[in-house]
Amino acid sequence: MITFQLPKLDVDAVVVLNTPTDTVDNVLASGILTVLDEAGNDALTLKATDWVNFKYDAWSAGTANVVDVDLTGVTIVNNGVYSLTVYAPYVQNFFGGGQESGAVYQTRTYTVSLDATATVTELQNAFVSRINADVNAYFTAAAVAGDIVRITADAAGFGPLTINAPTGSLVADAVGGAWVAPVGTADEVLQYIPDASIVTGVYRRYVITYRKFIRHNIVNGLQVAKPVQAIVYLNNGAGTTAAMVTKLTSILDGSWATVADYLGCPAV
Repeated sequence: MITFQLPKLDVDAVVVLNTPTDTVDNVLASGILTVLDEAGNDALTLKATDWVNFKYDAWSAGTANVVDVDLTGVTIVNNGVYSLTVYAPYVQNFFGGGQESGAVYQTRTYTVSLDATATVTELQNAFVSRINADVNAYFTAAAVAGDIVRITADAAGFGPLTINAPTGSLVADAVGGAWVAPVGTADEVLQYIPDASIVTGVYRRYVITYRKFIRHNIVNGLQVAKPVQAIVYLNNGAGTTAAMVTKLTSILDGSWATVADYLGCPAV
């Protein structure tokens, strides 16, 4: 089974809020930001002086990559043999691992041969037929006017396509087909919280980087500051999420009007 696994951050904490309340679930008091979990417990407690930066992203389903391979400039040789390869970074096979194992199925290679009266149209159709006959492909192909093979990833989660085509080809994203990474999808959140009873929708996402003080042998057990990250997911479908985003962003960037002599941290 060919599927995908989105990149996963190495995080220190993850908070999922399905019914966020800006007046309760995120509070800045005495220089400490506290974010509660769904049950009302303290899930994240961060001193403002330890914040490094934050990144906010609205939910996005992402855009599956669509790439055009223009074969017009390929030198066509009768009885010639041509190859085309397609690669995507986040492919995963249920039985064989994924990116971390260097699995060969991530790169799909298609080799075709032409007849004694070869044309570029024959090459175009041969690639399209070979790709669409591949049961392990995570993309489809179509013949487009202008000697173009249009290759479309099955989902945004597979990542951007990298295509090596015959010499003379022009490879570029189709109009409107540039890859856009998904954000806050159920697939993403379930990587951190593998509980479908908690992950009930799609989410807006904060990634907060801060200093965590830990003891380390390199300084004889004294404390050192280690940069770590926490993720806060806010259910995109909740009517209270917009107010929570406004408040949490203003707290983190230092613009929250109720606090004096407070700088916040940069958005990245």
